[in-house]
Amino acid sequence: MALLEVKNIKKSFGRTEVLKDISFSLEKGEVLAIIGSSGSGKTTLLRCINFLETPQEGVISVNSEVLFDGADPSKKRESEIRKNRLHFGMVFQQFNLFPQYTVFENLILAPQLMAKEQIITKGEYMGAKTYKQAQENIKQEAEKLLKKVGLTEKSKSYPCDLSGGQQQRVAIARALALNPDVLCFDEPTSALDPELTGEVLNVIRGLKSTDSTMIVVTHEIGFARSVADKIIFMDNGVIEEEGTPAQVIENPQSPRTKEFLSRFNQFGD
Repeated sequence: MALLEVKNIKKSFGRTEVLKDISFSLEKGEVLAIIGSSGSGKTTLLRCINFLETPQEGVISVNSEVLFDGADPSKKRESEIRKNRLHFGMVFQQFNLFPQYTVFENLILAPQLMAKEQIITKGEYMGAKTYKQAQENIKQEAEKLLKKVGLTEKSKSYPCDLSGGQQQRVAIARALALNPDVLCFDEPTSALDPELTGEVLNVIRGLKSTDSTMIVVTHEIGFARSVADKIIFMDNGVIEEEGTPAQVIENPQSPRTKEFLSRFNQFGD
């Protein structure tokens, strides 16, 4: 059974069709890489999946629960959309850390807000019956996440004191802090110098071994080849080709995919 199912997603901005009937599925623990030229619809697709954009049509399901149905107005309510976002963690190109908070505070802020709300409305938060206990659990989890991304010694630092690679690793830990079903990355290394790119990609590689389900929009073809279980090549708002790295990168069938990949073969990954 698929963890994530995306069916017939369509998205337009004005008269411009950006996504044209996109469908795919993802099993728990799989890594999907989405590649393609600028303007092909990659980022818009990712933003629709995690509800930062609202498609005009289509269905999005997680664990067989329909989170969005373009034909159902109730699924488009802002309260529903906010709740649905909790299924997804998002790591952006530009880190988007809160500059006024330390690294540790960046990690615990959202979980603490969520804990307060859920203890009031549901009587517990991830097993904790009181807010005090929830806070302790959240802090312990934040410490584990900082260790996972190799930044324990930076817990009291502010974002301005970190390198770009370190900031992106904090952003990854923050996205993991709410225990999302699917972790989404939008070109996570595009704002980094080449020497810092490797440290971020290594963290993502490490997450693969923890059974995390991930969608990575990336221009790093070598990384996609080595880490992804599935690759989607998008062109002009459609899925031009889909398959394993061996199928899409090593043996592409579409002329458009071949043309795109030839640029990387010519200039390197």
